[in-house]
Amino acid sequence: MKTRDKILHTALNLFNQHGVPNITLRRIASEMFISQGNLNYHFKHREDIIEALFFQLMETFEAEKAKLDTEKMDFQFILDSTRNGMEALFKFRFLMIDFNQVMRENPKIHEHFKQLEEVRKTTYLYSFDLAIKAGIMRAPAFETEYIGLNERIRVFSDFWIASAEIYGEPIETTVDKYHNLLVEMFFPYFTKEAQREFLLKRL
Repeated sequence: MKTRDKILHTALNLFNQHGVPNITLRRIASEMFISQGNLNYHFKHREDIIEALFFQLMETFEAEKAKLDTEKMDFQFILDSTRNGMEALFKFRFLMIDFNQVMRENPKIHEHFKQLEEVRKTTYLYSFDLAIKAGIMRAPAFETEYIGLNERIRVFSDFWIASAEIYGEPIETTVDKYHNLLVEMFFPYFTKEAQREFLLKRL
């Protein structure tokens, strides 16, 4: 692993464990047993590291979006795709735990995050359309119904990790628990056949 990658890996672990406010460049360098000067050669500011980590997260969501046109849209695809997205967010959970602070203190990252939200929005709305055509989700009862569903998913996605942190959810089962909650949010929009498949998978 190259030094730059090691820095990102170490910083990610430290941010996740202790939170952004408690981690400095000096702390990251100390954890790696390198000089801060060596670290500064790769990243001059802590915000530069946060931005690099954010773009790693962004790549994951872009990859999931790309799958929509290459893989079969079925019930299992919905389960896998939503879980992959949640696992990616959990891997970079410091961004969501310290969400308000990171967004307030880093206008550049705030703008990037809004771009990420556009990717998520486009991905979800497109996947809804494909799911309707595949008979997995029903047609909307009114024009903006699925836009509203996407908004509820956005709020849930932005804060489920912070909720798990506040209430002390075990790390090992956090994604499982909240993924189930997310999929249950879809249940009223599934066709009867998809609802039966969902219930069978829970047995």
